Amino acid sequence: MKKICLFIILSLCFATIRAGFDLRTAIPLVQTETLPLELGNNSDFIADHRLDNPNNAIPDKIYENFQLTEYFNARDNIDTGLDLCYTCRLGSDLYLCLIRIGGVIEPATYVLTSVDYNYRVVQSLEVGVTLANSYIKQFKINDNREVYVYRLVPTSNVSVSFDTFKSVEAYVTETVYTIDMAGQFILTSPEKRVSSTRTFSRDELEKMTQDLWELY
Repeated sequence: MKKICLFIILSLCFATIRAGFDLRTAIPLVQTETLPLELGNNSDFIADHRLDNPNNAIPDKIYENFQLTEYFNARDNIDTGLDLCYTCRLGSDLYLCLIRIGGVIEPATYVLTSVDYNYRVVQSLEVGVTLANSYIKQFKINDNREVYVYRLVPTSNVSVSFDTFKSVEAYVTETVYTIDMAGQFILTSPEKRVSSTRTFSRDELEKMTQDLWELY
């Protein structure tokens, strides 16, 4: 009987630890930013407010290769989840939230999620992917709600694993979206190459201090 009670108590404690906040509760707890914004190597924010993700309304992919074709979902891994980094008010009826999926050390994904005044998810846009402490995908937003997403794209179609690669040949692309008044991310400029091709060693990428928009 004592063992059963202990198991129940531990299970409840574990469930409490894993439980997260809903958006209505979490948004007032995090720092509020203003436009312009960027996810840069010098960005300073704390992502420690774990979010619930009912019905998987917010995408939760954590990638395992440079092509961004191999991944697992945070919902399927007990050690991963969604954390709210900061919010930005876009008018009186809309929040823009930066959410991190994954941890600090392992690869993580960042999404911008628009949330309406009823704290319902409108739409999400994937805007960041990390390798160690460096970004292979990151974004900037200007005062006009234009979101510039930069990505390091490998030249090879053969999967390049984050775990085993020694070097990768790649170039930077830029894709532009505009956030409309309803919180939708509207594609305004399709993905285009904005840098020359070069080879990056593993050590260089893992210690890179430049942002992708500086690699022109």
